[in-house]
Amino acid sequence: MRLLRTLRRGTLFGLLLIFALAAPAIGVRAASVEDFYRGKSVDMIIASEVGGGYDVYARLVATFLEKHMPGHPHFVPKQMVGAGGMIATNYLANVAAKDGSVIAQVQNTIPFQPLLAPKGARFDAVKLGYIGSANSETSVAFVWHTSSVKNFAQLQQHETLMAGVNRSISAQYAQAMNELAGAKIKIITGYAGATQSMLAVERGEVDGYPAIFWSTLKATKPDWLKQNSIRILVQMALKKNPELPDVPLIFDYIKNDTDRRVAELLLAPLLGGRPFIAPPGIPAERLAALRAAFTATMHDPDFLAEAAKHALEIQYVSGEELAAIVAKAAQSPPEIVDPVRAIYEGR
Repeated sequence: MRLLRTLRRGTLFGLLLIFALAAPAIGVRAASVEDFYRGKSVDMIIASEVGGGYDVYARLVATFLEKHMPGHPHFVPKQMVGAGGMIATNYLANVAAKDGSVIAQVQNTIPFQPLLAPKGARFDAVKLGYIGSANSETSVAFVWHTSSVKNFAQLQQHETLMAGVNRSISAQYAQAMNELAGAKIKIITGYAGATQSMLAVERGEVDGYPAIFWSTLKATKPDWLKQNSIRILVQMALKKNPELPDVPLIFDYIKNDTDRRVAELLLAPLLGGRPFIAPPGIPAERLAALRAAFTATMHDPDFLAEAAKHALEIQYVSGEELAAIVAKAAQSPPEIVDPVRAIYEGR
């Protein structure tokens, strides 16, 4: 009994000693992050044009990151446009400082580029430091209110003309709906972009459009929604948008397990909406601080109020969530990756 009491006292002493030694180390790490960032500027590379959706999100987030980061560094937005975010990401991974003084906001396809369209990608997506995203995207397919197609089930039965742009998600998602869910969409290409495609729908040149972000539709065509000018047939996303509870998800129409996994990989980039990333090799405590500041920003009432003023949809996605989905995608077998690559390439 005496021996047992002695052992217990020894164990308790050992635990207290461990905590005593660890506490200063934790404090030093926290202090070192604050010391590193105090008085510094952090470059925020933005991989899209000034004034676009990505740019508006990035600049607003930058303002509030300054408020919530230890040391309150100044975040400096810098445009680096080209190749759908590839130029910015290659720079971040291979040229930029890896000490936490440079981060970037890139297109949501970038973390999947080395896997699905590897040409030109000079980075390992799994090794990037994922900070978070201010939103996740939902793509919707719709027809004009005069179309004879009333729902997705009828889209599976009747050939339906839709506007599209080669090598864009409009063409890719239309192909996916046809191949994976049995839709009968006939894409009419040749339109320069979404704006011209919307005009084609309005003029009656086509029945509808296969892929537009819900956030974009709300911001650019609010009158269509108020006047019930369009009929939304399906959501293309990993999960339903809470604002569209009555619109079916594409997975409701995909019965084959392999096809479901192909759709999951194809749509995985939407989860990351507008991802903020750090270079590979950034010190763990600085990545953790960036993630914590990003999380605090996403829950800051002042930030949410500013986002509402700009009609920006906020659906916070953590850095850990982004890292997990990229890691999962990287483990996809060839029988899942190859069909997605074919859809990307329009084959």
